[in-house]
Amino acid sequence: MRLFLIVICILGVAAVAFFAFVYWRYSRLFPAPSTEIVELTPEKRTLLQRLRAENKFQPHDYPPLGYTGAETPEDRARATAAVNGVIDAILARPNGPIHAKEVSGRIAEGLRQVTTLATEDRERTQGYMLEIWYTLGFKGATGHFAYGAAYARPDGYSEPLPPGWIAPDKPRPIR
Repeated sequence: MRLFLIVICILGVAAVAFFAFVYWRYSRLFPAPSTEIVELTPEKRTLLQRLRAENKFQPHDYPPLGYTGAETPEDRARATAAVNGVIDAILARPNGPIHAKEVSGRIAEGLRQVTTLATEDRERTQGYMLEIWYTLGFKGATGHFAYGAAYARPDGYSEPLPPGWIAPDKPRPIR
């Protein structure tokens, strides 16, 4: 019996060590959130208002991948509410300095709302979140996205461009 308990304890320690290692490797995929501070200006506010008013989650063929549209009307409504919630929180602030950590936290809240949606819809939501990030003028990482080589990052920036953007200062046309 004593030998059995020793084996169980060794297996338990090995399992804990294995899962700690896996968690450590997984957490390294996500960059540390930016500590930048940018100015919320009337021009940026106008762009965010236009993005909020846009009919989101419609099919498009923006590079690097196209999008076939939201899977269901309910999914479209939930994803749109998540994106608009982040925009509304930013627009509720007065013009002036805005911290990256605050916006990153709002993005995290929005992404939690779409965790059960189809992969394509979650990825499009991430594209909108990146669009908000770039519109505000941040260059560092949000801390929430782990993209591969297919999504190139512009020089000096820590996140890939949102779908349809040509450069960090050249957004896609908002419909």
